[in-house]
Amino acid sequence: MPTTSTSKKRPVRPEDNYLLRGVSDPQVSPDGRRVSYVVRANDRETNERQASIWLAPADGKTPARRFTFGKKDSSPRWSPDGRHLAFIGDRGDKGQVFLAPLDGGEGRQLTKEKHGVNEIAWSPDSTRIAYIARTGHHKESKERNPVEKAAPRVIRNLRYRLDTIGYFDERRTHIFVADTASGAAKQITDGDWYDSQPSWSPDSKQIVFTSDRERLRHDRQFRADVWLVAASGGRARKLTRSRGAASYPSFSPDGRLVAYTGHEHGEASMAKNTHIMVVPAAAGGAPRSVSAAIDNTVAVAGPSRSYFWLRDGKALVFLVAERGTQALYRAGIANGAATRVLDGDRQIHEFSLSPDGTQIAFTASSISTPPELYTTSVGGGSRERNLSHANDELLAAGRLGATRRVVHRAPDGLPIESFVLYPPDYKPGRRYPLVLNIHGGPHGQHPTRGFGMRPQALAGAGYVVLMPNPRGSCGYGEAFTAMCVRDWGGKDFEDLMGAVDMLVRKGIADPARLYVTGYSYGGFMTTWTVGHTGRFKAAIIGAPVADHISMRGTTEIPTFSDYEVVSPFDDVEAAWQNSPLSHLPNCTTPVLIEHHEGDLRCPIGQAEEIFQTLKMLGKEVEFLRYPGGFHILEYHAPSQDVDYMQRATAWFDAHGGAKKHAAAPSRKPSRRRVAAATNGARRNGQVKTLQRVPTARA
Repeated sequence: MPTTSTSKKRPVRPEDNYLLRGVSDPQVSPDGRRVSYVVRANDRETNERQASIWLAPADGKTPARRFTFGKKDSSPRWSPDGRHLAFIGDRGDKGQVFLAPLDGGEGRQLTKEKHGVNEIAWSPDSTRIAYIARTGHHKESKERNPVEKAAPRVIRNLRYRLDTIGYFDERRTHIFVADTASGAAKQITDGDWYDSQPSWSPDSKQIVFTSDRERLRHDRQFRADVWLVAASGGRARKLTRSRGAASYPSFSPDGRLVAYTGHEHGEASMAKNTHIMVVPAAAGGAPRSVSAAIDNTVAVAGPSRSYFWLRDGKALVFLVAERGTQALYRAGIANGAATRVLDGDRQIHEFSLSPDGTQIAFTASSISTPPELYTTSVGGGSRERNLSHANDELLAAGRLGATRRVVHRAPDGLPIESFVLYPPDYKPGRRYPLVLNIHGGPHGQHPTRGFGMRPQALAGAGYVVLMPNPRGSCGYGEAFTAMCVRDWGGKDFEDLMGAVDMLVRKGIADPARLYVTGYSYGGFMTTWTVGHTGRFKAAIIGAPVADHISMRGTTEIPTFSDYEVVSPFDDVEAAWQNSPLSHLPNCTTPVLIEHHEGDLRCPIGQAEEIFQTLKMLGKEVEFLRYPGGFHILEYHAPSQDVDYMQRATAWFDAHGGAKKHAAAPSRKPSRRRVAAATNGARRNGQVKTLQRVPTARA
């Protein structure tokens, strides 16, 4: 358990969000001597997240230096011959490919695509770059006349919008290949579908990519196949079987196999493990999982693939989500035997291998450690070196809370793990106000993205923050992940309350000062919680699912809702009774709601239903409607993040939280007191015994 810090620095606070730096997309140079990476910063003046490319020597003997000076530079990619660094930069003409001199300065613009460029990949012979660009007729708003601006969108497909992107139009994404000497570019795929994630064959003659070209492609989400096309263009050939998802394909060093991250689970993708799969490059066909022995999902995140081939082609190295961490594994192609390469109580976000496969550059963070870029040997025998030091200013400004992992057993005997974040000045033996923080998904995990300013700001304000991984979370085996399907608000809710009970029993949490918050599925569960118990003094509901019936009809991923919860067309009464909105007449907890108006995943109408219901019932409720944004937190303006953290702390403080009372002495409670503070509250009306309608498990 953490002890009291003797540092005179103040605890971290919401405004420190402007000091936080994101570190991502590490790329080791072909000679293994340098690492390029992206640093993202929250700019206070422009209220934007800006990005630039940095270079660091792999040995860490000299400091890293900023390499580009644009406001939105990303995707650094070394040419295989080591002579150039390509990147995507926005110089007022949307994102385009630039080729940079390695001594720094502005790069030479290679592309001039009208709608911009993303996802770049060098050919192994260093003569060409493949990239993705949108094609098709489209006018920007400033180019349209008043009649065109007033024209309707004509919707014919179920998949007509996507969070973080917005509404689709007539444009489609396709693959282009540009000659790096002349700049001449050729489009090599076309059609009424979206092609993405190109990768070259070792002989520079072919490109693999992902695309959903099936008949129902415009009426479903998160499905794709691996395709192969000649680098000069022509008819593409499908390598996989159209049974699930596929992303980031890559040829083996000998060109005989293609690896990719994916599955053949159809619409069950979120509740099932994602695998590292391999298929023959020549014939395609039935894929084979290389990662099946691990029984956890392979991480699919970041702007590049989350795995690499070893140089001899006999094994793959990849990231796996496990027990609140992301660890690095190695698995053999022949037998799938897997060994852990690099781990720790943290999340390794992205990585890159040196050409000889002996050194690794990776980005990592934890709840109590901001993101940085590190290098070490693949076997873990050498000391890890911090190459970026991007968050030194943040660490110098304020103290961060320490985190510990704890476990309790559910009534059915299932072990449930949680992370506990303590205030920087935590004093053992005293009780603290507790914030139950519920992750999203539901098949996510804590820590959601490693380091997070939101929980740290609460800890800095004097709260203990409890972050459980209830059944349904990923990282604890596929069976555990699937346990909440069609049972949202069932045993997963019991797991959360059991975690709170545990900290009350341990004398850490003050049972009279309990608070709850969550975002997305966590917003669903927070709403469910206030409708089922009065034990929490205040709640903050973020971007929730309120009503399964209206959610299914308004989200941009309705097939996900159909899989995860009971369909109203199967049992409308069960769909309503299993919606937290139906239980809000029982709510006695003051509620603050947070939602962005641009959210397409959990549309803001879900929050409006909660607010209006509570208001009409005469309950205490406030509503924070933030303009713009999407569901994903990274798309919110920095000032909105700071504003939310300030308001969240003030909301809990105003309802008896950390600023209202000093930490209370901890006394080991009697069994009777524990029961009254937790389960026994049913007898005095704090917890309403409300019936869930049982539904069949998918």
